Amino acid sequence: MRASLIALIIFMTGFWAVALPTADFPQAACPMRPKHLEIRFQGHGFKWLPGEESGDRCNRNAGKKWTKKAFKTHNLFVDAEGPSGRSRLWKLTIGTARHSRTKPDCGVCMTTSTAGWRTLKQYGRVPLPWLEDLDHDGEAELIVWDSFPLREDASMAEYGLIAWVYRLRSKDLFVIDRVLSRRMASEIAQAYRSQPEFANLSPGSPAKAAAEALERFADERCGI
Repeated sequence: MRASLIALIIFMTGFWAVALPTADFPQAACPMRPKHLEIRFQGHGFKWLPGEESGDRCNRNAGKKWTKKAFKTHNLFVDAEGPSGRSRLWKLTIGTARHSRTKPDCGVCMTTSTAGWRTLKQYGRVPLPWLEDLDHDGEAELIVWDSFPLREDASMAEYGLIAWVYRLRSKDLFVIDRVLSRRMASEIAQAYRSQPEFANLSPGSPAKAAAEALERFADERCGI
């Protein structure tokens, strides 16, 4: 009887090891994480997104170089000021308006960094677009270029570049598009690998670390 019980326990242990879906195990965290999973306009006028600290005003004053793209019944607008400083910091002003408007009615401001450009250097999408119809459905998406550290205590030369893609869900809400964000990650990883000197870089080089991290995110081998 005791031998039968032991055999049953061994069998069940093996069964659960095989049958348990891999999705039930915690997914490794990606080194890149978006600052905002959604971008929501806060009523009328222009305001900084929650958690964004800056002494600058968030407004639609004259002098801004608006990029405008059409989306359904609205126009999307982005003004990108930068890059500045060693961290290649950008201030983004994002807004919407009805098609008849030449400037946004309301919007938000946020900051982002393209420090990861130092490890990429060569890329087909130059200058970096902030509004573009990436899936060719006739409606533009918001692209927020950002950087992520390739190791703890990373220097400015040890960051990778990534693009977070947002889709306008309603007139006052952008939500992150994980499919298009992963597609962009795959494209940027390929740009890293296409650099002439890539094959000669050491396994621990920033460019190779960035390419591998982007591919893990693109292939859903890590989560954000």
